[in-house]
Amino acid sequence: MKLKNTIFMLVLGISTLQPCGIFAAESPAAEILSTPLPGVDGRSHNLNDWRGKIRIVNFWATWCAPCRNEIPLLSAVSREWHARNVEVIGVAIDGADDVRAFASEAQIAYPILFAEQQGQGLMQSGGNAIGALPFTLLLDQRGNIIQHHAGAVDARLLKQWLADATIKH
Repeated sequence: MKLKNTIFMLVLGISTLQPCGIFAAESPAAEILSTPLPGVDGRSHNLNDWRGKIRIVNFWATWCAPCRNEIPLLSAVSREWHARNVEVIGVAIDGADDVRAFASEAQIAYPILFAEQQGQGLMQSGGNAIGALPFTLLLDQRGNIIQHHAGAVDARLLKQWLADATIKH
């Protein structure tokens, strides 16, 4: 519960900031790519399951309002870009029962994995030193982190990321 409250306070603090934390240098994300996580589908996955695709990895929680607000956008991006070799993957920093119920209700159109407490370390290895939620990574086909963003993403940012990633790679 203490971790949940700490993250919530960080989300409240960062939700008023302008987009930040974006970097362009490629870096390997071995821990994020190889860590096995259970999925809503009942199977174990890691982000290497989607190797060869551009991956938008969104860390979120059901109790995080900015996280919940960006899910319809991420679902739309998943449907629009899936045929262009782009996969959106949600990584929930939350309990499995809460996530399953919310994912069904929200009709999330992309794979959801459960990281629970382990998610903090994964976010940190992806460049989120303060543990803010939501937190989104853009990985190229090889698994390099090519962008990251702390706070809610918007359509303009995702469109720019995907345009840049598909041109470069």
